[in-house]
Amino acid sequence: MYSVLIVDDEKMIRDDVYGLLSMEESLELDLTTAASGVEAQAILEKRKIDIVIMDINMPQMSGLELYDIVRERWPFCKVIFLTGYSDFDYVYKVHKHAKYVLKAEEDEKILEALRESVEEIENSLLLERLTDLQREQQKKPLLHERSMFLRELFEGYRGLSQFTGELSVQLGIDLDPEKEVYYLLLRHEAWYCENYQEQQNATQDCYQLLERYFLDFMRGAFFEYNKNYIVLLLQPEKLLHEETIVKMLAGAGELFQKALKKNLGRTVSILVGERPVTLSQLLQEFIGICDRMIWLSGEELVQEGLQKEALAKETLPEHKKQELMQMLWRLEYYLEGMEEENSLNVLRQLQTELQSVKSMHDLFALEAYCTISSRLIGWIKRLELHEELAFRVGILNLYNVSMHANWQDAFGYLRHVAESIFSLKNQSVEKQTEDVVNQVKKYIVEHLDGDTSLYNLAEQVHFSQEYLLRIFKKKEGITILQYINDLKLAAAKQLLTDSELQVREIADRLGFASQGYFGRFFRNKTGLTPNAYREAEKRKIENG
Repeated sequence: MYSVLIVDDEKMIRDDVYGLLSMEESLELDLTTAASGVEAQAILEKRKIDIVIMDINMPQMSGLELYDIVRERWPFCKVIFLTGYSDFDYVYKVHKHAKYVLKAEEDEKILEALRESVEEIENSLLLERLTDLQREQQKKPLLHERSMFLRELFEGYRGLSQFTGELSVQLGIDLDPEKEVYYLLLRHEAWYCENYQEQQNATQDCYQLLERYFLDFMRGAFFEYNKNYIVLLLQPEKLLHEETIVKMLAGAGELFQKALKKNLGRTVSILVGERPVTLSQLLQEFIGICDRMIWLSGEELVQEGLQKEALAKETLPEHKKQELMQMLWRLEYYLEGMEEENSLNVLRQLQTELQSVKSMHDLFALEAYCTISSRLIGWIKRLELHEELAFRVGILNLYNVSMHANWQDAFGYLRHVAESIFSLKNQSVEKQTEDVVNQVKKYIVEHLDGDTSLYNLAEQVHFSQEYLLRIFKKKEGITILQYINDLKLAAAKQLLTDSELQVREIADRLGFASQGYFGRFFRNKTGLTPNAYREAEKRKIENG
């Protein structure tokens, strides 16, 4: 799908070009028009445009002036000038990277320039993807090996002495083992992708954000721990007060959370270490630090010291707590991937393990329940299953653990909710897709004479243009543009057959910019002019 902006102060030319391009269904063009350079500039400030087709001589702002704005705002945007003979030589010398079509030339010249522009964009995108892929492929092995080395260090499979060895240097671990480190622990919140490749791409995007917000001003490294956790180890380049550094890290963490949510639609909770420690100290305290993450959910960011007092009141034995933490980590990973069998198995294990906890005031069990509840609530909201589950499982119990007699019943209830979510998930996704497509179809029918551009349709349903294109074609078997054109053609045939409206009136009623554009569209679809079609239909009726 390519967005095309047509700019010309002459309405007839603007409408003719719009009509010509709207019949190029194979390219899936999203067409927008502007009557001046100023109007075009306003559009370019709001949205990305792939191709601009514009006149040179326009009032207020010339095409040449607009060209400079286009190149500054969207450097990779392709420009096609509509020129007269008198302008051609001059403009060509000034802007050799643009394309030029003489206004006196046939429509095919415009289509040819458009197709060439689309091909150039596709080639650029392919080259960019190949370059990025090559770059990422070069980084991935090193990043993977570095992450594995650090994870094995923290899990006790490697000794700290190996950190200072040659292997650490080869892996590019930018940390001085003799100096203290500051640390942050990040926990994913409901990170789910439809397939493995999407998950990998999203993870790489997350890593790039981490590098941007933390490693640009500090030396350090990060690694993935137990799938749902990322550990950051940092050492400042400058000598600053500890409190200042902790505040800087908290600020960077907040910016990272916002960027992650804006760019990837994901959330993460962050625990910021309250002081620098040696690597030896950190290794000893790491399990306890992870324990404190159970108190965080959603998009929280806290400093470590704020969690210690509450955590000290837990009653479960340390060894049991560690076992349950491992279960919770696995469960969060399985829930994020919507792995039904594994998720339900872990929930059964938790139900069995916690039956020995007699007190409903045990803080660890309570937080485990709330953590799992928050994940399930997130899925209920995401899949819009609230009404379907309200009477089936009694959703209020997710918010109030006191409604359960004991922990065995509480975790048995969580398992029941999870089972219900899994059973309804596929139905819900299919229904949501169907509802969106039906909403778009209804809007098109009701606004056939108005703005039915892909940009506007996507705005109506609050989806990206690419996603809307994909689900519409999957559901209907045709593109949105084909659907619109089919509706307009059917309506035009009916009005030509059953009404006495003039061709000009029919064109206006169906949202065609001009009678000429309507005539060209109709002839392209049927092989007949509107009047010829009307006469042929009258003869059919007369002949019985």
